[in-house]
Amino acid sequence: MKKPNQPLKQVYQQDGQDKLLPKLGVFVFDHARVAALAWILLLLFGMASYGIFLKREGFPSVNIPFTVVSGAYLVNDPAKVDRDVTKPISDAILKDKRVKDVQTQSRGTFYAITVQYSDDKIDVAAANRQLEQKIKQENLLPKQATLKVESPKFGFSERGDDLIIATYLNEPGFTDQALKVEAEKVVDYLKAQNIDSIDTISVIDPYVAGINPTTGEKVETQAHFDRYGVRKDDKNVFHQSVAIGIAQKKGTDVIKLNERLESALVYYNSQHQGSAFTSVVSATYATDITAQISELQRALLEGLLAVLVIGSVIIAIRASIITVISMLTVLSITAAVLFLVGYSLNTITLFALILCLGLIVDDTIIMVEAIDAQRRRSRDPREIIKVATRKVSRAMVAATMTAAMSFAPLLFVGGILGSFIRAIPVTVITSLVVSLTVALVFIPLFARYLLLGKQQLGSKGVREPAAGVEAAIANAIGRPMLWARNSRKRLVSVGMAAVFIGLLFIGAGGFLFTKVTFNIFPPSKDSNGLIVTMRFPPGTTLDKAQKAADQASDIAATELGKNFKAASYYANTSEQSASLNIQLIPYDEREVRAPELTDQLNKTFEQFTAAKIEVSQADVGPPPSDFSVHLQTTDRDAAYRLAKDMENFLMNVKLERQSGEVARIKEVTISDPGSFTREKGKLYVAVTASFNDTDTSTLVTLAKDAVTKEFGDKKLASYGLPKDALKFNIGQEQENQDSFKSLALAFPILLVVIYLLLALQFRSLMQPLLIFMAIPFSLFGITLGLYLSDNSFSFFAMLGFFALIGLSLKNTILLTDYANQLRRTGVSAVDAAVGALHERFRPLIATSLTAVVSLIPLAIMSPFWEGLAIVLIAGLLSSTFLVIVVFPYYYLGAEFLRLRISRKAVFTWLILSIALVVVCTKFVSPGLAAIAPLVAFVGQFLLTRFVLRRRRA
Repeated sequence: MKKPNQPLKQVYQQDGQDKLLPKLGVFVFDHARVAALAWILLLLFGMASYGIFLKREGFPSVNIPFTVVSGAYLVNDPAKVDRDVTKPISDAILKDKRVKDVQTQSRGTFYAITVQYSDDKIDVAAANRQLEQKIKQENLLPKQATLKVESPKFGFSERGDDLIIATYLNEPGFTDQALKVEAEKVVDYLKAQNIDSIDTISVIDPYVAGINPTTGEKVETQAHFDRYGVRKDDKNVFHQSVAIGIAQKKGTDVIKLNERLESALVYYNSQHQGSAFTSVVSATYATDITAQISELQRALLEGLLAVLVIGSVIIAIRASIITVISMLTVLSITAAVLFLVGYSLNTITLFALILCLGLIVDDTIIMVEAIDAQRRRSRDPREIIKVATRKVSRAMVAATMTAAMSFAPLLFVGGILGSFIRAIPVTVITSLVVSLTVALVFIPLFARYLLLGKQQLGSKGVREPAAGVEAAIANAIGRPMLWARNSRKRLVSVGMAAVFIGLLFIGAGGFLFTKVTFNIFPPSKDSNGLIVTMRFPPGTTLDKAQKAADQASDIAATELGKNFKAASYYANTSEQSASLNIQLIPYDEREVRAPELTDQLNKTFEQFTAAKIEVSQADVGPPPSDFSVHLQTTDRDAAYRLAKDMENFLMNVKLERQSGEVARIKEVTISDPGSFTREKGKLYVAVTASFNDTDTSTLVTLAKDAVTKEFGDKKLASYGLPKDALKFNIGQEQENQDSFKSLALAFPILLVVIYLLLALQFRSLMQPLLIFMAIPFSLFGITLGLYLSDNSFSFFAMLGFFALIGLSLKNTILLTDYANQLRRTGVSAVDAAVGALHERFRPLIATSLTAVVSLIPLAIMSPFWEGLAIVLIAGLLSSTFLVIVVFPYYYLGAEFLRLRISRKAVFTWLILSIALVVVCTKFVSPGLAAIAPLVAFVGQFLLTRFVLRRRRA
């Protein structure tokens, strides 16, 4: 048995031979020059990867399983376009087994067919060629109609351009044809520059040519218009413009390309001074990427400063310097790995690196603190490294593997969303593995030169400003256990009190969970862009649409005033709709936030009669989806009667959330009678609703339930429509919800995998469940933080929760691992729990506080990452508090049960717990899954008591 003051070194000598990881640390310590050279090379390569080698992109390149077939058929009759073009093509496409869905739209002179494939990995380019060949071979298209078959892209224009150049008029008096001619000159000039990064560059032609079927003559008609607005001399002015679209080559550095284009245009404009035309870059991802890189670097700097300050107070200044160097090393090597596997520095990888800031602190601080603590007990540097590594290596490996496993489900998310976010788990898992490696390999090297000098060894060489406070807190928490250790009644009393406190917090978290709104991609608290969406009345001509858009543009520019930077339509206009993209000055330079500007503009446009206008803010992630009901029938008159009644119903319906709060529908629109639309070959009329509130994911589900209940089979029959006439369409939101559900279903599987991993690591069936208590302990903080900060439970919050799993389990792993070490020396459970609390209190507090403080600036200053940061900060505070205050008592209870309950009973309890977790996650509420193991235990205990009583009777 270990005596109270017995050095930990003696405990390890009693445990047996050295193991691999301590030997690795000593090997690095002994071969410091070779290790230092390896570290310098890795650090330099990582810094070069981040600063030079990694390409800067807007979004990662993904395969989009869609094809768009479009063209012109100048008959000025949507019914004829539908009959002669879209229906025969749609029917032919639907015969292909690879096709999942076909949506068509036929207007007076244009048509568009969107094809979605079942396989996300399909070769879309090959499918496009096959489809185009099929249409031509089977003569599915009238000779007078034009044909274009292409893959949709995520970009600024409808055709998916990566950059837009606006050629605009400085003075009135020129036609769009003249602008088009000037824009073509700019295209020729840029082509002559031989910019390697450009794949294609062309004018987004405002005109479309075709053949009039009646006369057989060639006809050119205007298809869209464009405007470019800019703030100059304290005035916001819109100019007539024509857009030039640029598609960049895969792997292009968008920042360098933008710099090259801007430089070329400055020269071109200077050579044409006095001209009525000017060309500028009006849309580029370079601005956002530059801002995100700046934000990442600022967050990193503030995080490292927090590490330095917290580490200096809680541990030591030299130890905190080692931690900072280690974190920089981890981020550099992670950047190098991203470069080697072919990733770019884009919106997604930058987001992942920001997320990594709160994760990579753990391993470095734990290792540094272990070395720092051991140098008080020994004056032999090699022995300090060996014992310190033994002391924490098992817990570090378990915690890192657990954290990495937490992000594994994101690797299997399907669809377009899965393709976009795959870089997040890859980046985070890479950083965690690198963090563990740096902690075990390079920190012994850093410690040799910064922490283990002769003057720093021994108790006299260590200055600990916070040691007295830490010891006092640890003593206060452990005192009830010491008071009760010789009395079973006292132990039961303090244990039940601790259990009650834990359950009270968990229950409060579950209650608050019902108060938090759910929205997969909610609008952020601020944004540097606004989108003004205009829908023109049926029968509007392009000329009238253009005049209405000009009025709306001038109103928006006047209202925004000095907050306005630039704006353009990027040629996303037609006689039916227009979309104005407004760039605001950066949010850190504005006194008013984007949501306030959005509300201000929406209120102003309420009196605008020339178009229905909705203003929203540009955000990370897909735009919010509207709720749409497709009324499938060939009887369009009946469909429009039903659509009108459904419009009245939706405008008056009350959507009651789980929390009891009621939401309303803001606006309902019915599809234009002058446009024919089909879904999977069937004609439909669409009824589309938008919401006043932003929790779209919740509201679309409530609206769907309300419509289904109101318009049942009998009511549909009264309109002469079949019972299957209603089809719901919520666009990208449906795929987002499906992906989110798959993650929710993967959560219990994740817990099982982590359980098995911990069971092997700790050689116990019960202790992994004990370690899992950190997860429900974090629930109170998560829900309270989201509720108080008015953030939704969203995709970003979910990522924060996955990160929190690893961070919070680390705390319980630390305490459990050290308590087990003490138990193996023969000490009692109470002494082991108290000893673990004393020994691990410092690293536990240091890692948690450092992560929290490093994330606070991100939560305060960055509207994009606020929800994620709130989940990590509040959840970590809640979990850390409960782990320190009540977890040692849970450990005592587990030890009591372990000595008195058979493995068979534990296995039965485990099966029941897993079953309850699955049931709660799938059918009840994911929040209740946190207390499923406790419910299973109580149920099993009561059942056992009942069986024993029956046997005695």
